[in-house]
Amino acid sequence: MVNIKVEVDSYENAENLIKTLKQMAFVTSVEMEDEDDKNLKPMSATDFYKRINAANLAQKENRLFTQQQVKTEVASW
Repeated sequence: MVNIKVEVDSYENAENLIKTLKQMAFVTSVEMEDEDDKNLKPMSATDFYKRINAANLAQKENRLFTQQQVKTEVASW
């Protein structure tokens, strides 16, 4: 067995390539892996709701800021 790594420019093209490969008799398996998925970390439902509650509290306390506010702040340094 030989493994081949292929990078394509879009998700749509990746799906099309996978369809084509699956139709070939000599291809035994095809898997798609998204680089962005490697950075995901498991989270329990409790942790998820803790983060949501913390975000809601930050919003109520006006502790949120926009990217433009950050740019303005950084420009003044």
